[in-house]
Amino acid sequence: MVQETGSGVAIERLAAVIGECRKCPLWENTHHAVPGEGDAGADLMLIGEAPGKQEDLTGRPFVGRAGKLLDGLLSGIGLVRGDIFIANIVKHRPPGNRDPRDEEIRACTPYLEEQIRIVEPKVIVMLGRHSSRYILSFLPVEFDRITEIRGTVYPAVLFGHPVRLIPTLHPAAALYNPAYREALEEDFRVIGRELAGAGGSAIRD
Repeated sequence: MVQETGSGVAIERLAAVIGECRKCPLWENTHHAVPGEGDAGADLMLIGEAPGKQEDLTGRPFVGRAGKLLDGLLSGIGLVRGDIFIANIVKHRPPGNRDPRDEEIRACTPYLEEQIRIVEPKVIVMLGRHSSRYILSFLPVEFDRITEIRGTVYPAVLFGHPVRLIPTLHPAAALYNPAYREALEEDFRVIGRELAGAGGSAIRD
């Protein structure tokens, strides 16, 4: 997919702003901000929760073991990372990989919202309960456990742009649980079908 020059420039400028962000204390004990990366004109956007240790060291999202699993899930529907845009709701690593706090999410999510406005994806996939809870709050959809709603397709208009929202498990949850891995693979098949139906990047031979 060809990245639009205007969108690409806007994403890079926003990444530079994120790199200098001091709106919450998370930056104080980190090596790098992790703004997100990928095709600024992508049809598919993946939203995780927060960077982990490897992401903090590299400044890139999903580069550890969970990232390798994610690469395999994308490959299963005919995609590679260069086809998508991937980001987190929080752009700096929380200490000890703890869950992001509400005030940290509030401080950081304006960046994510701007990324969504720039990319204008046709499908957004939320990886894990924190990103799912935040994005689905715009509809609003409430849930107790991510397993209750995973793989469900929610048509929506987000920031003035029509999009299909799909919550699923975080890949890290599937590293030690084969049942979760099967659920993720099933959800990614749904994602592939939604992309094809939306006229986006489809499964390719």
